[in-house]
Amino acid sequence: MIILMIHRTGQATLSFIILISGLILEIAVAGSFVTYFLSSSGLGERLSARALSVASSGIRDAEIRLVRAGTLCGNIDTYTISLDQDTASVSASKVVIGENCEYTITSIGSAGTRQRKLVAVLLMNTTTGLAELRSVNERPVQ
Repeated sequence: MIILMIHRTGQATLSFIILISGLILEIAVAGSFVTYFLSSSGLGERLSARALSVASSGIRDAEIRLVRAGTLCGNIDTYTISLDQDTASVSASKVVIGENCEYTITSIGSAGTRQRKLVAVLLMNTTTGLAELRSVNERPVQ
């Protein structure tokens, strides 16, 4: 009779150990998911900052190309620049206002899965060749 009581006590202990082990395993898996998602959100922020930086570089590159073109109120074709693994697609449109040319430069920076778009307005005087950056604004990428 004593042997049967010990055997039943062991069954309850085994069930308790399996229950506690399952809870510990579930907490460990949930912790790994939380860690993964927190690190992924940080990666997204870094990619977004890199995309903004490469878009800004595209604006600056277009300014330099327009100033160095040699012909006042020249045109600029759409082009792409690469910085490490990131790219910027740059385009410009021109409107002539009296003796000034107003360029609207659009640069879309891409880093990984993130994209940022900057639009700049550059005013260039055809007489003096003075180039003045009027504004740089971020717009939503469509």
